Amino acid sequence: MDHEITLHVEPPILASASPRRRQWMEALRIPYEVWAPDVDETPLPGEDPEAMVARLARAKAEIVGMVNPGRWVIAADTTVACDHHNLGKPVDEADAARMMALIQGRAHQVHTGLCLRRDRECHVLVDTAQVFLRPVSPAQARWYAATGEPRDKAGAYAIQGIAALFVERIEGSFATVMGFPVERFAELAGRLGLLKYWIGMP
Repeated sequence: MDHEITLHVEPPILASASPRRRQWMEALRIPYEVWAPDVDETPLPGEDPEAMVARLARAKAEIVGMVNPGRWVIAADTTVACDHHNLGKPVDEADAARMMALIQGRAHQVHTGLCLRRDRECHVLVDTAQVFLRPVSPAQARWYAATGEPRDKAGAYAIQGIAALFVERIEGSFATVMGFPVERFAELAGRLGLLKYWIGMP
């Protein structure tokens, strides 16, 4: 008689408090736990946006992984860049309106770094999407800032929310702009054989 052996694999840990990233994990039906680390997200002097998101994604995964040996950790970090300068999270409504005025009517880049780590095994990637916004008037920028949606959002906007009204087009992954490069993640997790154990995909 053949005996089927089921390998128990603990669910991965999502090293993020982002509801957008939790939404993607739930959409993919991957069981997960949340452990949001405290990481200083200040760019290093002269650090370019791609290097920054890769470094921060790795740092988040390392912090969580150190206290969870043997567990897979998924970490990500996103920044918006305009003319190669990082646009972080706005400090207040005026700052959010300022950022919208800076990126409206032109293209900007959204970089998301992703790290998949277990103990000493570490995989890091960066995916970039280019977003084109329609012209936004100063009054519209102030109105949008006052909605509260830009709060705690890199670049002071949420593409999956009200800000979708300002988007002309996207070159690249919508998911990357949301903060989780699901296409690249799926390829990596599949290549590592993790999807078989996490969701039973052949």
